[in-house]
Amino acid sequence: MSTRHLTRLAAVAVGASLLGTAVWTGPANATALPSVPPQPVQLGQVEAYPRQNVLPVWPDDPNDASIPIGVVPYDEIAPKLNALQAESDRVSARVAGKTVAGRDLYVVTVTAPETRAQAQQQEQWKRWLEDEPVKARTNARLLAEYKTPLFVNANIHGNEWEGTDAALRVIEEYATSTDPAVADLLKRNRLVFNVTANPDGRIAGTRANAAGYDLNRDLTIVSQPETNLIRELAVDAKPIITLDLHGYVSPTLLHPSTPPHNVNNEYDLFIKHALPNALAIEEDLRDLGHAETQRARIPFRDDAPGVWDDFPPIYVPSFALLQSSIPYTIEAPLNPRGGNLTPAERVRRSGINTDVHEVAIKTSLRYIEENRNQVIHDQAEVYRRGWAGEPLRDIPDGYVPGWGPEDNYNTEFPRSYVIPTGAGQRSEPAAARLVDLLIGSGGRVWRAQDTFTAGGKSYPAGTYVIDLHQPKRGLVNSLLEPGIDLTDRVADLYAGPAAWSQGLTWGATVDTLWNELPDVPLVRTYDGSAPGTLPGGTPDLRLDIQDASDLLAVNALLAQGVPVYRLADGSVVVPHTTTNRRLVHAEIRRHRVDFEAAPAGWSGTLLDRVVVGYVGSVEVRDTLLDNGFDARPLTAATLATTLTADIDVLFVGGTLNVATLTADNRAALDAFLARGGGVVGIDTAGAAFSNAAGLLAVTATAGQSLASGVVNVVNNGGPVTAGALPHSFVAQPVWFTNLGAGAIVDQAYGADPLVAGWWGTNAAGTNGPAAAAGQASIVRTETAAGNGVVLFGTDPTWRLHAKGLHPQLGRAILWSAQR
Repeated sequence: MSTRHLTRLAAVAVGASLLGTAVWTGPANATALPSVPPQPVQLGQVEAYPRQNVLPVWPDDPNDASIPIGVVPYDEIAPKLNALQAESDRVSARVAGKTVAGRDLYVVTVTAPETRAQAQQQEQWKRWLEDEPVKARTNARLLAEYKTPLFVNANIHGNEWEGTDAALRVIEEYATSTDPAVADLLKRNRLVFNVTANPDGRIAGTRANAAGYDLNRDLTIVSQPETNLIRELAVDAKPIITLDLHGYVSPTLLHPSTPPHNVNNEYDLFIKHALPNALAIEEDLRDLGHAETQRARIPFRDDAPGVWDDFPPIYVPSFALLQSSIPYTIEAPLNPRGGNLTPAERVRRSGINTDVHEVAIKTSLRYIEENRNQVIHDQAEVYRRGWAGEPLRDIPDGYVPGWGPEDNYNTEFPRSYVIPTGAGQRSEPAAARLVDLLIGSGGRVWRAQDTFTAGGKSYPAGTYVIDLHQPKRGLVNSLLEPGIDLTDRVADLYAGPAAWSQGLTWGATVDTLWNELPDVPLVRTYDGSAPGTLPGGTPDLRLDIQDASDLLAVNALLAQGVPVYRLADGSVVVPHTTTNRRLVHAEIRRHRVDFEAAPAGWSGTLLDRVVVGYVGSVEVRDTLLDNGFDARPLTAATLATTLTADIDVLFVGGTLNVATLTADNRAALDAFLARGGGVVGIDTAGAAFSNAAGLLAVTATAGQSLASGVVNVVNNGGPVTAGALPHSFVAQPVWFTNLGAGAIVDQAYGADPLVAGWWGTNAAGTNGPAAAAGQASIVRTETAAGNGVVLFGTDPTWRLHAKGLHPQLGRAILWSAQR
């Protein structure tokens, strides 16, 4: 392969440590994404199979929520896998990562033994499929001997247990079977199992992980270590089929999904396999003989558009589809959690659910076996189309039974994207983070080896270039393009966001070149980097806060007692001393931020270390922590003991009903406000608190609950939004009218607010984008008592998603704390 780009390929016709307990000790750092390997593993480093390890055994936990369900407790998984490794040379198990609470994540590969040379050959063939897809799918030896991968992701929702038990059942059967058919099967396939994707939730009996996150909403940003492993497995294994095992929907739910479909998918190559395999799973479920498995729910066949879609790439299957896998969510039918169930009924239900997931695994493996050449061909075809830069196919009605115009979703691919470095980049750390996301998700990024001009702009050497003629162009484009307005296409959506666009909302400058690949030598890069700058000489040092990394640096300096002054535009200055310069330099090395010489005659407000008391979700907590703030949880019932004198800012990220506060809690709030404490609020909850506390009077209007996406905004400068992005993110947008005296509008929705997403309106037309156009999205004031108050109608904390909004939030906190 050229380090620049491939020659256009010929068009090919489409073919038919032992711990007693594990305790969550802090948030996942979503600001610093998991590191990207510096380069692919060299073929010579690939080892033989089996690759066996003795897994640490966890102490018995009688409180494991799995036990009453009749499924395998977490502490029994490692012993079982250790025993199977000792018994069978078909099983390779490893601790592949740790949960946020420190528990082991187990990955098991089941396959026939391979010599080192055979394993290296398998790896080479796997790479051919992506790098040289035509060569791969026409190679007779590859077609005969390549081990097609199946990936099983089990128990991502902790209280949906049985996928783990089905995985263990299949592992054990295939490890110990003496059936020659099984031996032959494992010579032609590799089965990769993420045995329990959410051990903390499995033990606690919770859907979320120990940090409080629904892991099956995290595949776009990968903020949690558990999802980092899932992403790694999906990218590295290149599975033909991916199964994400869940519960509980009756009858058993089997993807493929309803529209809307992600606009970047090669959907013709997916649905031609996904639908018949789903039908085959349904048929095999009938053969189980259970009354509850006599039919299945296949959303594509059975549901209306929007009921169960695969639109946002936040789920394991929708992310896997962009990896050229044929993915499924499998929802087993019988909920064993009900409080009125007898122990025997729980066990009966979990047993049937385990049977269901076992069938899904075995039927999918059979589908790969029976359609081997075609599924290999079509996985390679996704990659070939990407390299060739071909348009997405217009899929005709009736392509598969039920396919109609409501299913056709596609996009136009630009020729390339450019992520500038240097003066043309608003935030080097944001650019590096975005590049890491692209690479870690399976995309390819290059760096320019010389200066160049493209699209009428000049770029320096070192600029990132994303040639969209690459195998996973759909994945890359899904992260970078603005998205589409699908308001008029669907009246419902299973879950948001309806648009995401890390290209617009993560804080980096990203330029789109529709018809041009920069004419400059390119070298592929495997990691984003930001140099960080410190001006020469002895000037005072200014930092323009435009990224979470900048806030981390500021808060670290404040924690060390460095004098930091906030200027009127929200930037900060550190006066020159030898010690201050040394400490600033250390933060530049740590966070790769850019200081510059401060303007002559600058004047600012001396800051102090900011302590934030917050009401709200885990996303609120972790956004504050990820930006370096000392964040302490509050509730309406605990203000008297938690809203202490050292708290500088009250962050209202959830309901805080002033009218229902007890006398002692109201007194604590009044004392906080009387001493000039700052207040930052988001969404309608923040506005309601501001009104009730007599701070800043506003009327807050919310869009429909489903409304979400990327919006146009107009920034008016000042301490909160100077230099802010012209785009923002909303998950139920809020806007402010009837502003009280002294209100300053720092940001407003644009004249045509919605860039991409879903934003409907009620019959009166009072909560759609037309009603929000031009209205305030961020407002602030300073009260007579000296309270700095900032209200956000956008969503800077939602699922740790919109990282480009974090500096606005941090600036608001610094302003409201000390003016």
